[in-house]
Amino acid sequence: MIVLGIETSSRAASVALLRDDQLLDERSLEDRGKRHGQTLVAEAARLFRTQGIKPQQCDLVAVSIGPGSFTGLRIGVVFAKTFAYAVGCPVAAVDTFLCVAETAPAEVSELFVIGDAQRQQLFVGRYERRTDDRGLAGVWRRVGELQICDAETWGTGRSSTDVVTGPGLERFAALLAHRCRLLPPEFWHPTAGAVAQIGRRLAEAGQTADLWTLQPLYVRKSAAEEKWEAQHGSADVHGNG
Repeated sequence: MIVLGIETSSRAASVALLRDDQLLDERSLEDRGKRHGQTLVAEAARLFRTQGIKPQQCDLVAVSIGPGSFTGLRIGVVFAKTFAYAVGCPVAAVDTFLCVAETAPAEVSELFVIGDAQRQQLFVGRYERRTDDRGLAGVWRRVGELQICDAETWGTGRSSTDVVTGPGLERFAALLAHRCRLLPPEFWHPTAGAVAQIGRRLAEAGQTADLWTLQPLYVRKSAAEEKWEAQHGSADVHGNG
């Protein structure tokens, strides 16, 4: 199975090609003011060309759906849907924080993944290594729902046995450093390779996404949507007026 992995949830964006369980290549996207759309198409094309694989040979597109940058996630999902439609392959929607957990050191079996939710708040997900439905051991799963928490309050509740990672540490590492164990920076960010690996597992389990209804995972509304609702009411935003 040839899988194209797409990760655009933050400035550390990337694309990758996977054949079965072998990562063929992974490329970082040039950060042009967070406009990943300017480089995503070109880097994906270069990826296929370098590996001597035609886009039509792709069996699956796996895309990181969030939490993360509103604009970045939208760019990645739109590209994934357009590419999948053009080549006639399915698409897998991958939890961005699960990709972060996937890269954790082997000795870690439970951790929190955090993201910067702005306004001194965090996106928080708790993950554990478990045996999946097919009997595969050591597979990461999210425990409970993603949450939005006040950073100071959540940090105060941590203990020395808690393990924390994720892109939110770029901003909040100092707040948490003496309260829990922080993984090193090389484990903080999701990668397109991890997206592709998780997407392959989802596809093999029959868990692909609907191409027409797939949307980024926005844990909360954007600032623009919240401002609109404050001025006009939520019914106007969603067309339920």
